[in-house]
Amino acid sequence: MRFRLSWLACALFSLGCDAGSNTPPYDPNFGTEPKTDDSWQRSSSVTPVEEHGQLRVDGPDLVNERGDAVQLKGVSSMWLNWENTGYAESLDATLWMRDNWNISVIRAAMGVDPPGAYLTNPDKAKSQVRKIVENAIEAGIYVIVDWHDHNAQMHEAESIAFFSEMAELYGDKPNVIWETFNEPLAVSWPEVIKPYHEHVVAAIREKDPDNIVILGTSSWSQNVDAAAADPVDGDNLMYTLHFYSCTHGSMYRTKGDKARQLGKAVFVTEWGATDADGGTDGAVCYGAASEWIEWMRDRKIGWTSWKLDDCNQDSSCLLQPNTPVDGGWTQEYIHGHGLFVRDSLRL
Repeated sequence: MRFRLSWLACALFSLGCDAGSNTPPYDPNFGTEPKTDDSWQRSSSVTPVEEHGQLRVDGPDLVNERGDAVQLKGVSSMWLNWENTGYAESLDATLWMRDNWNISVIRAAMGVDPPGAYLTNPDKAKSQVRKIVENAIEAGIYVIVDWHDHNAQMHEAESIAFFSEMAELYGDKPNVIWETFNEPLAVSWPEVIKPYHEHVVAAIREKDPDNIVILGTSSWSQNVDAAAADPVDGDNLMYTLHFYSCTHGSMYRTKGDKARQLGKAVFVTEWGATDADGGTDGAVCYGAASEWIEWMRDRKIGWTSWKLDDCNQDSSCLLQPNTPVDGGWTQEYIHGHGLFVRDSLRL
């Protein structure tokens, strides 16, 4: 996201901001049976992939190999080109998040366009993605390979080459989910975004006939209803809806419901309990975010929260500066909306 709204604007335009709960500290007593103890651990020794196996899309639902609807929940990396600490690339951290935060999926947000990202340093970018994918396979969780770009239609040939290579390497693994376009800008779905997806999906399907592909939608992946009304042809396709709860309220959930009513599956590959700029002002809207969590839980809509990074400014950063790389993140290490995200993962 690249814009912000003031609290006054949120109130005037009814965008779901929760002015009464806009700043830390976090009261963990939300939702149903919150589990906030630092010593909490998942009780099952069965990994998410062992439990669910090969995923597929059945109407508006993501289902496991037995046909049961499943909600994947996890976290997204920082733009990998700016991810200097290595949280998302640590196998120990991935295992720790699986067992202590209850993640079933991790998103590898591979930056494309900025200096030092894929277009200028493809070998580094692919190495980072491969490490995250191989860690996920070892940990038995799912992994979203994200072409993290706002102008992917301008880089279609590079995207096709990347996904063709990755699908050749990992297309036989049930762990892998492809995300072909992070956040298209305010460009036409039928004339720009849909043709791009059609071409990239075709390249993926040459190597990988059945793993899930998630398709970004127009206006920062918010017009999921418009995409669902004019869908890409094919199987096991889902459509992306992004939200930041201080900015995006019930009208965007209505868009998600409309897409599902049209029979298309939705995945929230990025969200924050913050303003749409990632929370540069430090605000967190817990009440509004709780409404989103309940909405996704009720519909078994999968999600990955922004972002696995350490900072002392953006409230969408999950970790404090200088947090250890390999896990063990007790409450003193958790930043911004991090406690809310952690407790939402454990519900």
